[in-house]
Amino acid sequence: MVLDDLLRSQFGKPSGLIGSWFLGPLMNVANMWLIDATIDALGPRTRDVLLDIGFGGGLSLFRLAEKAPRGKVFGVDYSADVVDEASERIRLKRMESRVHVECANVAKLPFRSSMFDRILTVNSIYYWPHIVASLRETARVLKPGGRISVGFRSPACLAPYTKDWEKFTLYEPAEFARLMRRAGFKVLRAEQRDEWPLLDQVLIVGERPAEPPEAFGARK
Repeated sequence: MVLDDLLRSQFGKPSGLIGSWFLGPLMNVANMWLIDATIDALGPRTRDVLLDIGFGGGLSLFRLAEKAPRGKVFGVDYSADVVDEASERIRLKRMESRVHVECANVAKLPFRSSMFDRILTVNSIYYWPHIVASLRETARVLKPGGRISVGFRSPACLAPYTKDWEKFTLYEPAEFARLMRRAGFKVLRAEQRDEWPLLDQVLIVGERPAEPPEAFGARK
């Protein structure tokens, strides 16, 4: 029970020495193939302005920066310790002019409307509050025609290890695609790969239609 509580709290919001020294690197290794597949599905371009929601171990930030060498990458995570760790790695790599991270929640993103060309999120949606409202918030900060690529694991993969976790929601691929449509996205791609219990990959790609920002609750 103690171990289960520790894992539940750390995976949701990594903190302290366990989060920065152990869980962050572990998340990078465990999620490497899912991160790469989700980025490939996103298709970032050279000059894109990109947002990474729930970047965790930070690998996805630098992968995105490689794909958009003349663009910019912004990252948000609601763990202050994770943000501090990523900030130090960005400083050491001398990438402050191209990669910026801050502590924030997907329910209220600290960015102006229609700011981003592409949005990435990998293995974070299980913790998103009010999932449709959170998806609409991502749509708000996307440019018309902008895309979001969502990577996650299926219930068949995670349910045996996360039973009874609070504020942790698993989604079937078709179910999440429906939720994205409810939030106003056009779903361009929905697929599940490697359908076995340990490390499957679910990829959902959505596009924001060309409605005016007011349709997504734009803020000044």
